[in-house]
Amino acid sequence: MFGFNLSALLPYACRPLVVFSSLALTHLSPAAPVDDARNALVASINEVSTALRERPKQDDLIKLLDTLVDKHFAFETTTRLAIGPAWRDLKPTEQQNLTHLFSRLVIRTYADRVGGDSAPQIVYSAPTELRPGRVEIPTRVTSAGQTYAIAYRLDLDPASNRWRIYDVVAEGVSLIANYRSQFDPIIRKSGASGLIHTLELKLADATAR
Repeated sequence: MFGFNLSALLPYACRPLVVFSSLALTHLSPAAPVDDARNALVASINEVSTALRERPKQDDLIKLLDTLVDKHFAFETTTRLAIGPAWRDLKPTEQQNLTHLFSRLVIRTYADRVGGDSAPQIVYSAPTELRPGRVEIPTRVTSAGQTYAIAYRLDLDPASNRWRIYDVVAEGVSLIANYRSQFDPIIRKSGASGLIHTLELKLADATAR
């Protein structure tokens, strides 16, 4: 349940969560061209890679990733799109609970896989504006002798004027689409309460490990 091979997403020794933790994006004005989003992503990945290569202890690592994800990954958008049309029928408290559980589960599932002493080689392609305030930045990442195609999809957050990741597409596989296929049957069968319960169990298991 909730399996997603994120190995293709990694800038570090093909280990999944680094994608989420390497999304720190510098402040941009709403009128900034899409190239500014690309430049911000480049600078931020370099900054976060340096921090991760300091090999923080597990508890410190989880706190670091919690902070980075909350600040730089648009998990509310990711969760909303992963749940699909059923999101509109959820209570605000259910939406908040699902967003929190989903983001924490991702962090704890992959925290023990973060590592790598050397930075990957990353080639950034020209960004594409999907619509106003939404950009896709294709990259090719070479790590441990293997090369992967990774596209980052970013939203411009109107509240903070920051570009934040809401989806990652690795070798043509979308993070959102993958989880959508896993959430749908649970929601159809058990509703929001069933999905919340499932995420709680998965989070407890990941935390215990």
